[in-house]
Amino acid sequence: MKLQQLQGLVAVVEQGSIRAAARHLHLSQAAVTKSMRTLEDEAGVALLQRGSRGIALTAAGERLLERARLITRQVQLAREDLAQLAGQHAGSVRVGVTPVMTLAGLGEAFSWFRQRYPLVQVQLIEGLMARVLPRLREGTLDIAVVAADVGEIAPDEFHQRRLRHMRQRVVARAGHPLFMSPPRDPEAWCELEWVLTQPVAGGGPARAEALFAQAGLPAPRRVVQCETLAALSLLRHADVVALMPEPFLAYPEARGIVAVEPCPLQPLDLELLLLTRPDTPLTPAAEFFAHCLVEVSRA
Repeated sequence: MKLQQLQGLVAVVEQGSIRAAARHLHLSQAAVTKSMRTLEDEAGVALLQRGSRGIALTAAGERLLERARLITRQVQLAREDLAQLAGQHAGSVRVGVTPVMTLAGLGEAFSWFRQRYPLVQVQLIEGLMARVLPRLREGTLDIAVVAADVGEIAPDEFHQRRLRHMRQRVVARAGHPLFMSPPRDPEAWCELEWVLTQPVAGGGPARAEALFAQAGLPAPRRVVQCETLAALSLLRHADVVALMPEPFLAYPEARGIVAVEPCPLQPLDLELLLLTRPDTPLTPAAEFFAHCLVEVSRA
């Protein structure tokens, strides 16, 4: 397999068609088509399925795409690494950030980074672990900052830098009826409507499920699963309850949202972690961005 063929495969998938990939790579459509056919001949299996709705990957194509993305990104990083060591402020840094980091110091870290690397392109992907970890695994992110249960991330999968330990709280809007008439029966908490950013049970971390299980309670029947910004909106305007890292309550975005006390439920603590791939050295620019994130988290 040749690097140009793998670059072509990535471009075809990301651009959506051979024609768009050819424009992106500054090649003719015939050249990209020939490259893909040669790649399939060398692989010995079909990689692309061509239909009326465009191009889709076969199962083999999906597997090869993971490695193709990693290989092409590694080559790009090698070039950027050498250019930055030579004093050229070129290249890119791709960072996945949890909403907690977005509010807790991302802007300050970016401003600090820009003082040294004014021309390096920065791509920020905001999301929870379910969104950013797959991209870090496949090599399309250089750095991921996540909020995880203590011990949730396997120590041997990523290189970890611990940024902050955070307590979690059960929260609701200040005018929620439960503050006027606190539930006396612990099971009444299961009857409330909960807003959560992950499934209560099954598939992935069981943070929410553990919250109720450790209190000997069944999971709540009414759950709205959504992203962080939607959760904040629901918390401000509806009679719902949710989990929130305690530092979040101090930010303007959480105005009108307060911790529920007393509460029979004890959420697990979180760790804010900076993750990188152990098999991929960071470029000087990416390493400095990581340094900025670490330092602002200590402040």
